[in-house]
Amino acid sequence: MTASPRSVTTNTSETPSWAGYAACAWMFVFAGMSFYWALGGTVGLRTVSPDLQELIHTPWLTTVFWLTGFLKLTGGLLALAFVRPWNQRIPHRLLLIAAWGVSALLVFHGLDFVIQGAFTENGLISPAYPTAWTPAHWQTFVWGPWWVLGGFLFCVATWNYQHRSPATRDSA
Repeated sequence: MTASPRSVTTNTSETPSWAGYAACAWMFVFAGMSFYWALGGTVGLRTVSPDLQELIHTPWLTTVFWLTGFLKLTGGLLALAFVRPWNQRIPHRLLLIAAWGVSALLVFHGLDFVIQGAFTENGLISPAYPTAWTPAHWQTFVWGPWWVLGGFLFCVATWNYQHRSPATRDSA
């Protein structure tokens, strides 16, 4: 007797959970950077903007770093909800809406960095700070791809969750 295609595609043991853990780790690492900067650390700030190093001790920037750090922690918990049993306490549709929204935000933000950096690299946009290794280099080759990687991990984790969750199987 052969299994129906529906039972094969919805078998939870065949659906990988690595992407949920990877997306969570990605978010937690990124949150750590925000908290480091919120506490006054300056390593890496010039890769985002040379102005940030002078503004690091202003209350509004410190607040922004704390807020973004907590948002990234929340994103990490969202990714963890894909692979942990406590996700059943969160409404399925709400979890999927939030997850696809985060996925899109991360991918589009990363692509925005890459595109703006590429425009700057090719002289289509004038760089604000002409140095050997400008923030445009970092946007194009480090930060943009880093954001896209996070978005990709979220997309895979969300896709895996959506296709293995009981609510999806029940509606299929």
